[in-house]
Amino acid sequence: MEKDSQDIRVKKEDVLEALEVDEVQDSSDLKGGEEEEKQADSKVDDVLMKSTALVVVKTKRGSKFILRSGLAIAVLLAVMPLIGELGSTNPKTTGTFGLWLNFLGGFHPVFLHLPIGALALVILMEVFGIFSKKNRVNMTLALAFCAGCSVLATIFGYFLYLGGEYQSDLMEEHKRDGIIFTILLILTFLLRYWMQYSDKKWIKCSYPVMLFLSGGMMMSAGHHGGQVTHGDPLDALPSKIQAARDEKATISDPVVYAEIVHPIIEEKCVSCHGPDKNKGELRMDSIAHMLSGGDAEECLVKGDVKASYMITSMELPVGDEYRMPPEDKPQITPNELKVLKWWVEIGAPETEKLSEVEASDEIKAAIQAITVGE
Repeated sequence: MEKDSQDIRVKKEDVLEALEVDEVQDSSDLKGGEEEEKQADSKVDDVLMKSTALVVVKTKRGSKFILRSGLAIAVLLAVMPLIGELGSTNPKTTGTFGLWLNFLGGFHPVFLHLPIGALALVILMEVFGIFSKKNRVNMTLALAFCAGCSVLATIFGYFLYLGGEYQSDLMEEHKRDGIIFTILLILTFLLRYWMQYSDKKWIKCSYPVMLFLSGGMMMSAGHHGGQVTHGDPLDALPSKIQAARDEKATISDPVVYAEIVHPIIEEKCVSCHGPDKNKGELRMDSIAHMLSGGDAEECLVKGDVKASYMITSMELPVGDEYRMPPEDKPQITPNELKVLKWWVEIGAPETEKLSEVEASDEIKAAIQAITVGE
């Protein structure tokens, strides 16, 4: 640290008043006490130097503590993926300690959005400071807030991951990017903090590079996390939706499962019961997986609507704890439910086309409504 004593200013008058140096006050009243006054000034200078040295020592100690703590946290985050096993926080099988970790994992969404917004603001303010140095703001505290929230989001997210409901390559990418982002953010904060006490050129040059690297990794981690929770946002492009509609319209004799049933399930069920996330150990991205069921109910029983949990859960009132999809997700429409029940009743065919199965005019009308868009 080269500038530990920078900006530390203590006035003689303040030192005199704080320490109540009686000798100085007495000497000022003495006639011809020039020698005594010089001695008093010398004492004040000594006190000033000692006070300044004490502040410098405390500043050095505080700086070293922050730097070492930040680096230690970064190292612990780097080795965190080696700790714990999938399923160790599953609320249905774990013990008390695992239940607490699962509980804390639920706070992951609370903290993950804070560093995103705060870091975006920091980058914006730093760019603004380039063009307006008079209005430049010290962003050290803001970066400390970003790094702290990101550490909590990463740890709680890992607790959630250990529950075992999120198992996919996409989830692994999200976990990797989230940890790298947090480590970069910690290092960025440490560089910005260090800049207050050092004029070294490499520190000042490294800070903006690390800041924008953190921003880039934040976008990557956020994108993968959004895909895990909501699917690929690019799938909602108007051009893709219109192309899918046009393709459906040109199919005169669709395969019942692949081109009628599966698109409904994929849109309304797979985000929570698919390869990236399988709540209740249930996957619905294929007939084989639906026949296997989850950890409690039989999802699909060919020819038996009442025994098929995928149908009975859809018929529960909105707001019911076991209603599927949940209240905050896109709901099954009446025509979609009608088609799904019909498909189960006729034995859940996988390869047959519409012309090869029995379908009433009502079912054909429902299929048509789904195909062209309800």
